[in-house]
Amino acid sequence: MQEFAQLVEILENYVEVEDITRDKHFKADLEMSSFDTMCLVTDVKSVFGVELKATDFIDYKTVGEMADYIASVRK
Repeated sequence: MQEFAQLVEILENYVEVEDITRDKHFKADLEMSSFDTMCLVTDVKSVFGVELKATDFIDYKTVGEMADYIASVRK
């Protein structure tokens, strides 16, 4: 899935985890701070043209869930 690969590329700018998989949890596994989340929201809008809110990371807790959400709203 293109969205997952692009999301991983963006995440690599914010986290120091080498193996980012679909089941990685943003907070627990990737240890993303609130500031990282806000930056990610901005980058997702820029790259995908999708408007996210920081609260979307409550509903979509893993990288795979967020990639699927992005794919669903881009169509």
